[in-house]
Amino acid sequence: MRVAGSLLFIAGIIIALICAAKLPAIGESWSDMLFLYGGGVALSLIGLLLFNLHHNTSQNKCTSSKHTCPGGMALLQGLLVEMQHLGQDIDNLDGMKIATRVTFLLDKYVLPFATVQQELLLMLDKNQCVKVLVTVAQCERLLNRMWSAASDGYVNEVIATYPKALAEIEEAYSVCRGKGNGKACDFQR
Repeated sequence: MRVAGSLLFIAGIIIALICAAKLPAIGESWSDMLFLYGGGVALSLIGLLLFNLHHNTSQNKCTSSKHTCPGGMALLQGLLVEMQHLGQDIDNLDGMKIATRVTFLLDKYVLPFATVQQELLLMLDKNQCVKVLVTVAQCERLLNRMWSAASDGYVNEVIATYPKALAEIEEAYSVCRGKGNGKACDFQR
């Protein structure tokens, strides 16, 4: 429905633009394309309505009381486990292998976490949500720093930055698990 809405909107705009460009005949007040112009505007409004209708229903999917937002907690948990595995191996890896592992972490866990952000806003307490989003963003920044240092061959910088990145993801995970505040929040309400 989203694609159909987009196509109708674009087609309506194109039709309305083409019809609006035609001047009225000499001695006439209105162009003979006025009805087509109105049809193009109506078509674009219908397309906009369909697009927004799809957008609103997709947002409301995560607001039902029994719905679990897919992947949010799994992404954090998977990232934490992989970060711990990286910590065990980090002393034995060269710069390129570390960069490859960090790229894997970013691609598999951190970047997909961005798609869960809207669901986090709907599901979590505002303070918890902000805490999780900020700590994941800081972890992403530190992972990017690790990748850059590893790519440049500065393994000591990677080893120094790793504990900070691990601490950030542990903090985000603990906030979502409800440690410290007595409130469990596994992306359910």
